[in-house]
Amino acid sequence: MMKTILLTSIVLISYVVGYGQVSKRRKFSIGAQYNHEFVLDGYVRVREWEVEGDKLKLKDLGMTSYPVLRLTAEKYFRKSKSLTVTYDDYYMRGKAVFTGDIAYNGTIINGTKGIDVSPTRYFRVSAIYKGLLLRRPRFELNYTVALVLDYITFYLDGELSPVSTRDEVFEKFGRQALPYPVLGLQGKANMGNYNYLNVEVSGTYIPRFESFYTERGHVYLDYSNFQVDLSYSRTMSAFELTIGANLRYMHLFQESLEDTNIINTLTAGPYIGIDYNF
Repeated sequence: MMKTILLTSIVLISYVVGYGQVSKRRKFSIGAQYNHEFVLDGYVRVREWEVEGDKLKLKDLGMTSYPVLRLTAEKYFRKSKSLTVTYDDYYMRGKAVFTGDIAYNGTIINGTKGIDVSPTRYFRVSAIYKGLLLRRPRFELNYTVALVLDYITFYLDGELSPVSTRDEVFEKFGRQALPYPVLGLQGKANMGNYNYLNVEVSGTYIPRFESFYTERGHVYLDYSNFQVDLSYSRTMSAFELTIGANLRYMHLFQESLEDTNIINTLTAGPYIGIDYNF
């Protein structure tokens, strides 16, 4: 339903606005984007005290692909600078059956009765500052500096094994989450007649460090994130329609005396979006 509504809105807006002149003065922009991410690789593993969690590949959990809805708001400043706030909601889903019990967050789950990850809640909030590095008649290069927060509550919903002494079938990765910095470059080539080719590369690597969180001792964190984005966009009056694809890698690690939480994702897929400038 969400996909149908968003795609229908984009088509209707495109027909309505036609191919008018571009607004020369922009102060704000709002937009929506629909992604469909296909799972290439990744896993989740959660230890609780002495119970070592099983390393479970996302594909083995039935996660082949999932939709992502993005909402954006951007404020433009002088000298081609801007500040963007984005909200991404990842609708992870998947079901699988295993031949035996699964250990997750200190809970023993009967894998033969089936595992469902669909209750998982994952959203990302980003604040992105953009500035101009280089401008030529038909090309510009921008830098980006961002703070990103990944908040994940990952479920392995299933029937508890009779030998399980705990009953939590989820782990709140967001409980010790911190915003992490991301650096990037954006290139935009003007193809004429308000048509553009865009490429963006961004990422971060933060080695293991001792955070201010405590959980039966200090909590250690490390993050890494990498994304490549290639798209085509067309400006139509105050609207900009974009079609593209991206490759995204994300790694979150949290460790204390009590537990060790790890999640990795490697996904790629197409997207379509529309922005309104005013």
